Amino acid sequence: MGKYIFVVEAEKPPQVFINEVIPNIGKVIEMKAEELPKRVDAAWLQERFSISRKALIEKLRIFNKGTDTKHLYDPKEVMPILENLHVTNKRGARRKN
Repeated sequence: MGKYIFVVEAEKPPQVFINEVIPNIGKVIEMKAEELPKRVDAAWLQERFSISRKALIEKLRIFNKGTDTKHLYDPKEVMPILENLHVTNKRGARRKN
């Protein structure tokens, strides 16, 4: 048995209840709601995405709403960018076998 997560963004919450059985899908065992703050710092984004602080600040430099020392971001702007970010920058020479 697997666990699947659905993310729904809407004006009103969906009409789904705990222990409800959805045909051809399964049983609802858990629901979570999350309110995003207006501004988040780099540490908050680091917890959610596995990226170093330095790389995060570099990638989101143009979206910074704070100062150079206090990096603040609008999560609605930067989260889609970080979700689609594929970090494939490898440094150094290729390994010889």
